[in-house]
Amino acid sequence: MKHANRVLAALLSLAIIVVGGLLIIEVVADRINHRPALVHWHHAYEWLGRTEWLAGSVRVTCVLLILVGLVLLAAELKPPRVSRLRVSGSIPNTDTAYTRRGVATAVQSAVADVDGIRDTSISVSRRKVRLAATAGAADNGAAQQLREPVVEAAQQRLDALQLESAPSLSATIKPRRS
Repeated sequence: MKHANRVLAALLSLAIIVVGGLLIIEVVADRINHRPALVHWHHAYEWLGRTEWLAGSVRVTCVLLILVGLVLLAAELKPPRVSRLRVSGSIPNTDTAYTRRGVATAVQSAVADVDGIRDTSISVSRRKVRLAATAGAADNGAAQQLREPVVEAAQQRLDALQLESAPSLSATIKPRRS
């Protein structure tokens, strides 16, 4: 949600700047020429003067704004994804943890040391580490022979990290495309 907040904040600030600039231009134009410069707002002003609070268009607009506000509020109140994995046996009163990216990098470096592995892709969640590796061999049988050393290297690295709740490991080894 962090990225969505940044985009929404940028759009909202841009809209406020544009509306503020238009307001200044319109006020100056109305005071000097007694007519609108860019936006013909007199019709909207007259419509607003005639429209009551109980009108259907006002009610629909209010309901839509309330729904948008509730959706944004629910999105903000949703707890964030766990981005850190706690370390077990750490010093008392000390919060020690690895980020997901740190765990992925550690596992990736362990798997990269296995001979015959060409490329790896790691995704880490709170409960699972998904490993996808590409073997240097184009033969499927040769690629599957690398599965055991790859899983062993990745599991050893996960064990060395001493995570409080160690995620399970799933590995997929694919042969190199020709």
